[in-house]
Amino acid sequence: MVTTRLLTANDLFRLGPDAPYELIEGELVEVMSPQGRVHGRVLSNLDFFLNQEIRARHAGELLVGDVGFILQRNPDTVLGPDLAYVRADRLDNAGDVFLELAPDLAIEVVSPSNTAPEIARKVQIYLAAGSIEVWVVRPREQEIVVHPGEAPPEILEIGDILETLVFPNFTLQISDVFAQPRAAPK
Repeated sequence: MVTTRLLTANDLFRLGPDAPYELIEGELVEVMSPQGRVHGRVLSNLDFFLNQEIRARHAGELLVGDVGFILQRNPDTVLGPDLAYVRADRLDNAGDVFLELAPDLAIEVVSPSNTAPEIARKVQIYLAAGSIEVWVVRPREQEIVVHPGEAPPEILEIGDILETLVFPNFTLQISDVFAQPRAAPK
């Protein structure tokens, strides 16, 4: 009989920043990178609009680039959302390596290599760990699926406006998330 040792968040961290893995219940899960241009543009647009709101209200931190969040211990689960927001009052003891808390808002931008069950599993993990909301952004379909905790998910498309539990009075035009830059006038 062969036994497999479950890995910890510390084991994952020791693999280094270029290791393309997340950790789910102690098992390494490979994540795909690098991503394409559309993926990067969508992340850039979301970062721009959300950072304006966060900075205007001094409301916390928006973390980009797959920052690790320890969402469960024994066995450990560490996920790195594409974008994550954490309220300022929760950051004091969160850690400087992997944050040992659930982000208030986790945003996953779906890549062609992602499967629906894989994304659904991540959404469930974030919400079970205490995230207020999870956004699943689908660039090909130009839609965002908002998972607001206990409520049913809402699919938003071009022409819709996103309102969020995380930032009261903030709205986001879905078309702005998927907008392409305009050419400079000649």
